[in-house]
Amino acid sequence: MNRVFAFMGVTALLATAGAGTIEFNFPIDTIQEVPAPNIPVGAPVPVGNGVVTLDTDTNEVSWEISYQDLTGPIVAPGAHIHGPAGPGATAGVFVFLAGGSGAPLPQPATGVLSGSTTLTAEQAGWILDGLAYVNIHTGLNQPGEIRGQVVPEPSTLALGLLALGFLRRR
Repeated sequence: MNRVFAFMGVTALLATAGAGTIEFNFPIDTIQEVPAPNIPVGAPVPVGNGVVTLDTDTNEVSWEISYQDLTGPIVAPGAHIHGPAGPGATAGVFVFLAGGSGAPLPQPATGVLSGSTTLTAEQAGWILDGLAYVNIHTGLNQPGEIRGQVVPEPSTLALGLLALGFLRRR
């Protein structure tokens, strides 16, 4: 199956027929959080990085989410993958990274969350369409402290753009 990926004004064709896996590598930060988090003056700015891998044949998703300098431990509601929603919009939880069926709470203010689960075809589509995001919650920032839109890692996006350019020439 070929899928057109549109994100932030960039359109790319991701050829996923028999592709097996697609890796998404993306920043997680306070800038993407909705609403803007409360970070105390003088405190380090929380940041993170997400690596999400989707097996397009089985809809199994795995993740390794690293984060540091949160204002406190990860507490309820926890850490999740939400969707469907683009940047600046919010949506419901569809994967528990910490809390719920994810890692136990609390989790430290710096660490790594990793795991895997199988998604529905619709949920896998949200990830492929750029409509999923990771959100990490703390006591000070219950709606979320850092957030990252799940987008393809740069080489996958570049290959998609190259393929789109090739197809447009034909």
